[in-house]
Amino acid sequence: MTETDYYWIVLCKNHGFHRRQNLFSPHKIALGETDAYACPPYLGGHFKVKCDDCGEEHSYKPQDVLRFEIAPPESFIAHPLFSDLPLSQEKRPA
Repeated sequence: MTETDYYWIVLCKNHGFHRRQNLFSPHKIALGETDAYACPPYLGGHFKVKCDDCGEEHSYKPQDVLRFEIAPPESFIAHPLFSDLPLSQEKRPA
């Protein structure tokens, strides 16, 4: 069984690029680690995120942020707005 963790994510807005890869599931951009119970962080307004797959940068609203259970992304670096969250600072066990 694959190990999964909870992450705050947004869905990439470059639908044309990602639809060619997977028609039924939009590309999820991991922003920061969380757990199943944490409240969404206060973000204070629009923020920009660069997609780790297609490279495009788009603006997102705080309500675009979702909690999602995914396999830990390879070489994951938390988005600056999410890097101060407690779970994003914890060291993952080796």
